[in-house]
Amino acid sequence: MLNRISLFALSFILLFLTVACSQETSIDIGDTLGKSEEYFRKLEGIDTTAAAFDGKNDEKFRLMVDGHPTEDEASILFNHILDVIAKYSNRSDVWDYYNGYFDIKNYDHGVIYEGTKLIGEDLKVQSK
Repeated sequence: MLNRISLFALSFILLFLTVACSQETSIDIGDTLGKSEEYFRKLEGIDTTAAAFDGKNDEKFRLMVDGHPTEDEASILFNHILDVIAKYSNRSDVWDYYNGYFDIKNYDHGVIYEGTKLIGEDLKVQSK
């Protein structure tokens, strides 16, 4: 009798772990990126945007700008991208599921800043 109870308990625990570990997010990342692109295209100083998703967990987002923002301004823009994508995904925890690779590009110098937001890490910004 004790073996049956132990077997049942073990089966229940394994089932629970399987279900808990295989939870998928309910985020429509394609729609989220599309709405985020539209949002940024309406901002002054941003000429256009481009976004891509690899189908797994990597998002890419580019801002094409006039001029040359400072590194502080680039950091603000990258953080704004994080916030806007979280807003349109309707999930404040969106960055627990996706990596973000961002850049700011201008017409004269190409890519001038890159930002990287990996799962479980803070945003990193670097000048190119």
